[in-house]
Amino acid sequence: MSKEGDGHNAVVQDTAELLGRIRDSNATPEGSIVSAVLDIQRHAITRNNWIKSLECLYLATDRDGEPTGKRQRLSNGRSVASSEYVAVSYTWGFSEEEEEQESCQSFGGYFIESRKTGEPPQPSNVRDVVWERALHYAAHVKCETIWIDRECVDQDDANEKETAIQNMHLVYSLSRKPIALLTHVIQTAKELDLIVALLLEDLREEEESAALDLLDEITSDLWWQRAWTFQEDYRASTRMTFLIPHTSNLEHRKQTARDMLNRPLLGTLPGEICIKSTDFRRCATQFCLQYKHREPTKETICNKILATAGKYNVLLRDHQLSNTYASVSRSMTPTILADIGRRGILAESDRLAIAANCCGYTVRLDTTALNKRGSSLSLSMLALCLLNGEIMENHPRTRRGTLKDDIFTYLMKQSLRSFRPPIEEGLTFIKSCRFVDPLLTPLGTQTWGHLWRLGKVIRPRPLRRSKYCTLSPLETLATDLQYKKYGKSYTELATSLLAWIQEASATSRLGKHQRYGGRSPFAHTRPLGWRAWMAYEVEAALLDGKALRLASIVDPINRQQLAPYNAIFVGEDADDWEDEEDDDGYTQTSYVFTSMRPAKEYARFGDIPKHVSLEIELEWPDREREREHGPNKSKTPSQSGEERGSQPDLPKLYTKRWLNGLCFWGACPQQPVLFPWPADLLATSSKP
Repeated sequence: MSKEGDGHNAVVQDTAELLGRIRDSNATPEGSIVSAVLDIQRHAITRNNWIKSLECLYLATDRDGEPTGKRQRLSNGRSVASSEYVAVSYTWGFSEEEEEQESCQSFGGYFIESRKTGEPPQPSNVRDVVWERALHYAAHVKCETIWIDRECVDQDDANEKETAIQNMHLVYSLSRKPIALLTHVIQTAKELDLIVALLLEDLREEEESAALDLLDEITSDLWWQRAWTFQEDYRASTRMTFLIPHTSNLEHRKQTARDMLNRPLLGTLPGEICIKSTDFRRCATQFCLQYKHREPTKETICNKILATAGKYNVLLRDHQLSNTYASVSRSMTPTILADIGRRGILAESDRLAIAANCCGYTVRLDTTALNKRGSSLSLSMLALCLLNGEIMENHPRTRRGTLKDDIFTYLMKQSLRSFRPPIEEGLTFIKSCRFVDPLLTPLGTQTWGHLWRLGKVIRPRPLRRSKYCTLSPLETLATDLQYKKYGKSYTELATSLLAWIQEASATSRLGKHQRYGGRSPFAHTRPLGWRAWMAYEVEAALLDGKALRLASIVDPINRQQLAPYNAIFVGEDADDWEDEEDDDGYTQTSYVFTSMRPAKEYARFGDIPKHVSLEIELEWPDREREREHGPNKSKTPSQSGEERGSQPDLPKLYTKRWLNGLCFWGACPQQPVLFPWPADLLATSSKP
């Protein structure tokens, strides 16, 4: 599904180059990475992830008695979402194993209805073996409709191809029965038994070396090496089923393999092993991570398999974190981009569409314009991330990535790595942790949200559950805040908490007697989303005895006015902020930036919610900084006078860490803020 391109009119594939060299070859004299990225931003376009129509095929019999693939067009997005179809993921070219089998190389055995009225059916451009396997599966699952790119997208219509490229992720994410046609043939009972043992996590020590070799062979399949098939698998998610062919003599042995619940482990489709992609990836990842530590000589093969078939929620797990749900603290975006970058593709600019499709980006780049300009693929990738709100470390003290890194290494190092997901689906939560409506400027990323001035720290003892207690942990906290347990009466925050509890209880399906037996009454209150998750974090902190910090909103009109506390943020442990605290429980002035935007209508079609909650160091515009700190007494990272003068009215924010918290901003409007660029990206070119 690529657009043809020639080397003289295409983006430059430079993802293996160091950013410093790319800067020197792309920037104007005295230019920087930032100046090049701002130039690319001019070609940003917004696409609503909405699939308006989808052409599928179904098998029918013509008047002459010959079966023919008939075309069926689903006319709008809702029809697509409610229809069942098999989306087929395969490679247009032959794999090495298929090249050795003449039967896998034949075309024209299947006929497809012509798009032109009155013309006879045309021989399909899809290999016969692909049709045989896809139709075999479709009949097995009793689904008559098939989507396959080479026939369901008009390859001669440039506009239709471009639309398909930008919406390909929706085809696979909306399919209820997506399949991937792998080509490595399982030929022996030993290989079949190894797959069973891998899936059941029951490998014996003497089998491990053979299991590693088998995984290496399966993941060396051409299907694993293409960027488009990576996208198809990623977006199909838990619905994707791998079809791995096996010889006929193994049919009975396959059929008798059962999981712990006595269900068919490898499917019941004759001639094919059927495994969920997520199950295969998880088991392969866990095995390789463990095996390479026991057998260092096999580390290279293990790393190759992990790079090809790794499961992100296993690979990115941070074992140093104790919180059950905070086992992942990094975004998977840099890993996704690196995985796309190392796979094969015909048109390099298609990597930008695939990256946007996989990451759920609504802001895209006009690849036609970038191809004409011969833009840097690396800097286009960077621009794409920033235009869609990905959060980068920008504090001078957290300079991890440098211009001596390639783009993927830089993003791995410089992307925020202190996320604390409050839910089990940690990577899904982090995927939504992005700035709202970011605008790239010469000084940094402008975005919108609320600023909170952090105040009193409270250190409650771990709250003990009692079957006789009628109050939830959050109600207990509201009562304590109201009745001066923490020194003063914080009536406004207590009132907001109680109002929120009442709203959440009305929305939640859980009964009152059920709510207090578990960790939180809000854990499954999906309609309330972000606030429900943050309420869960506050309750969990009360049960664990973590430090909590009260905060008041910063009025965008009168920023020096001290408002009542109306937010509460959660520390990482009981001793958080201790080094900043005085004897009365107050600390030096510190701030939090929050922002939230729910997903737009039809979120299933690609749009995702966005939420941000960052503890930051803040640099006020000149006049306000003087009022707060006095002349020349700023305690935050400062910019040069020339830089400050270009955007004098926006407060500049420097990331410290992610900080979960429950906030009530009422009618207070959001304000624009600026996150300055990481210093390396502003470094000017060294070329004359």
